[in-house]
Amino acid sequence: MWLRLFLATFVFFLFHDSTLAGDQSRDPGRAILVLDASGSMWGKVKGRTKVEIARESIARLMKSWDPDIELGLIAYGHRRKGDCGDIELVLPVARHRPEDVVNAVKRLNARGKTPLSAAVKKAAETLGYSKERATVILISDGIETCGMDPCAVAEELERVGVAFTAHVIGFDLKKEELADLQCLAEGTGGMFIEAVDAASLTEALSTVEESVAEASPAPRVPPASRLAAVLKNGMEPLDNQEINWYVTAPDRGTDGTYKAIGKYRHVNPRLRLGTGKYRVQVKTGLVVAETVIHINTENPAEHVVNLNAGRLTLVGYYKEGGERLNKRTRWNLYAVGADADAKRRFLDYTNAADPTYTLSAGSYQVELQSGLARASVRVDMRAGDVVEKKVFLNAGQVSLRAVLKEGGPPIQKRIHWYLTVNTPDKKGEYKTLSHNSNPSPTFTLGAGRHRFVVTAGSARKVFEVDIEPDRLIEKNVSLDAGQVKMIALDKANGQPLKKVRWTVTRPEKNDRGAYDQVTYSSYHTPGFTLSAGRYRVVIGHEGTQSVAMINVNAGDIKELRIRVGAQQ
Repeated sequence: MWLRLFLATFVFFLFHDSTLAGDQSRDPGRAILVLDASGSMWGKVKGRTKVEIARESIARLMKSWDPDIELGLIAYGHRRKGDCGDIELVLPVARHRPEDVVNAVKRLNARGKTPLSAAVKKAAETLGYSKERATVILISDGIETCGMDPCAVAEELERVGVAFTAHVIGFDLKKEELADLQCLAEGTGGMFIEAVDAASLTEALSTVEESVAEASPAPRVPPASRLAAVLKNGMEPLDNQEINWYVTAPDRGTDGTYKAIGKYRHVNPRLRLGTGKYRVQVKTGLVVAETVIHINTENPAEHVVNLNAGRLTLVGYYKEGGERLNKRTRWNLYAVGADADAKRRFLDYTNAADPTYTLSAGSYQVELQSGLARASVRVDMRAGDVVEKKVFLNAGQVSLRAVLKEGGPPIQKRIHWYLTVNTPDKKGEYKTLSHNSNPSPTFTLGAGRHRFVVTAGSARKVFEVDIEPDRLIEKNVSLDAGQVKMIALDKANGQPLKKVRWTVTRPEKNDRGAYDQVTYSSYHTPGFTLSAGRYRVVIGHEGTQSVAMINVNAGDIKELRIRVGAQQ
């Protein structure tokens, strides 16, 4: 069904472009269909594979196909998996019998990658695009997967071609996949048609069929103008960054909006527009600029839009002259007024290591964050500035590991690290600034002394670390604790018991005559991490209680078997 849409579009453009100015005789034209036969064509639409839809659609349409129209067929991804060079001229450009086209499509077996840019370029070269008019129709259900840039390919084909056009039909595409295929079509003055489901295909097919019926044999409009953007008047045009162009009517309509005419993603797009005025809006980075241009098809020109902006690259360091930050960074960008006390306005954030921003002339505040360390600087941008700003965190790192005793192996489970304030509040409590349950966490902190608490089970240790700028400290923290696995045994037969509740308390009563609880578990064979010392263990089972006294030494990793009912 979706290929019927392509073929109807194909007929329209052949007839529309086939008549030269002053010559009304019919020229059926020459074109090549570039067909996606990659593995994704086995995907389904409404329960049917795209391969099946393609084969049946071509077979139906070729029954009434005009044998005078010269058509070639290029397919990609149909012979080998994972091969970006799998592009084949299946049918040369000629007046084929309908059954030849049908049989050629039937023999295609979707299986490989999507080298769509190289396939379009091969089709253009096959048609001799640098010497005569050439039309290529690409049908794809996915984006380029072989490393080429469709926008750059469109730019080259448009620049070299005498009158080259690529029409693109995107079928069942995701939103993020649209831009590159649109770029290929719009960059060569072609049409991009998105087909998302059966209903939209039917509607689009109807629209195209009406256009074919109403089309007059008009000559192709030559490229009229090129757009370029500069940071400042007099500077070279930008040529190495993403730019989005929007061309509209020069004035608002009765509904208060500007009628859209075209959008382009190339750095320096060509416009195929008639003589007249047009509003051009350009967006790049955080800059938006617009102007009104006058196109004269008799005198093509380059229209330059002044962005009145600069380029700012941000680089973070632990300290001046120290190591460069390359991960675990966050940059926050704010706009501020000329007055230092003016309220700032958040613009953007990124986790890129060395981000580059295009910014309108003005004042900005840049904030660098890595871990819990922060640094902030003010940047004043002027039009035409291309600057690199170094930001120094004055920070270092500490890598922590917990051990049961000095020299022991690291504890790998049930570890909690808490970074707190250094001074308690009025209630004597230390506010937690950060929590981490990684066995071996690394904290990035500003220079100075920092307070930590580490817990493992009921064992707990408070310690401090002095952070120095641009230095990594590796610290083992001894909990002076042991690990004990407990098993309750039946007093009569010595077999392990289930449905046991364990309560571990201090060995002596407090001043209220009660035992302070340390920890508990309802698991029948629990493992406890306990600070070195003596403990009282209460084992509850089926309404009975047994009590045992145990000793835990720093570094212990042991198993205790306790008979229920026996006082120990």
